[in-house]
Amino acid sequence: MGKVKYYIDRLNDLFETKHRAYIVINDDAQFFSGLKGGLPVFSESYDDARPLYNSRQFKTLQSVSYEKLHKEYIEHG
Repeated sequence: MGKVKYYIDRLNDLFETKHRAYIVINDDAQFFSGLKGGLPVFSESYDDARPLYNSRQFKTLQSVSYEKLHKEYIEHG
């Protein structure tokens, strides 16, 4: 069943539509602002926050981060 789930996840990633935007925040209340050298960079400023749109991006950040991350949905107004 593991291979089947893997391929279903990959297909879902390919056909995933753009969802509500969200930002990523660490336990120090800093905002994810991008990657540098393959590692997440965080900023104190909300203005530097980089919005993300799909769950795969968050899973990837979790896998390369050394700290607990939180997802906070944002509203475009």
